[in-house]
Amino acid sequence: MMWLRELPAEKDPCISIIVPTLNEEKHIVFLLNSLSDQSSVIFETLIVDGGSKDKTSDIARQHNAKVMALPEHGEFISRNIGAKMAKGKLLLFTCADIIFPKNLFQKVVEKFERNPELIALTGPGYPFDAPFFGKLEYAVYNIIRYLFASLPKSLQRFSTSTNFLVVRKDYFNKTGGFVVDNINADGLMGKKLLKLGEVAFFLDTYIYLSARRMRNMGFFAFNRHYLYALENFFFFTSNTRVINGLKLRSKKKHRKMHEI
Repeated sequence: MMWLRELPAEKDPCISIIVPTLNEEKHIVFLLNSLSDQSSVIFETLIVDGGSKDKTSDIARQHNAKVMALPEHGEFISRNIGAKMAKGKLLLFTCADIIFPKNLFQKVVEKFERNPELIALTGPGYPFDAPFFGKLEYAVYNIIRYLFASLPKSLQRFSTSTNFLVVRKDYFNKTGGFVVDNINADGLMGKKLLKLGEVAFFLDTYIYLSARRMRNMGFFAFNRHYLYALENFFFFTSNTRVINGLKLRSKKKHRKMHEI
């Protein structure tokens, strides 16, 4: 397999991990520690920091991550900048409160190697610290995302999240990147990728995520906040008064929410 770690160390990484951060010292260490379980794949870690006041950047550097400090830059413009800086053939977009299971990167690389037509993939997210109803909701949501991604092309939906999304860099460039002023830019990326080639939701490429926002906001407020994600499955709702209203309300809280 031509992208695995037995390649000489001076070779470019095959995966570039792109993580925007803002005051994440309590969580990012778990993400970075989980990278040690991905030893069979050459990767680089790019931290795009929006002006943290804590030790986020110091912790990242201690784990050999490359840190770019861009104060006041939002999540999606930070992801676009990280993608431009990336050297990897595959871009892995994730968040600071994610934990990768052992050998996930090897599974990802193998799926792209086996299918040259595949341009992007994602998988389930399992909340390790959610209450019972939170875990149940995520389980149902994962099933819905899988089923929609398995439909025939004309009906297929690729519901993407930057908790975990892997895209071939050349195809990400073709999308023009994330729309920086749209709160659902990560979800809408799936719609762009659907038009460009083959995409997939694999049940065995899963990640663990924190339910800290659900716990801090409360179950019902959390779900109300993310109702705009309905447009990922029902394209006809995009740009409607209802969806735009939901986005506007959620956008006012979103940046603050990424600090908790």
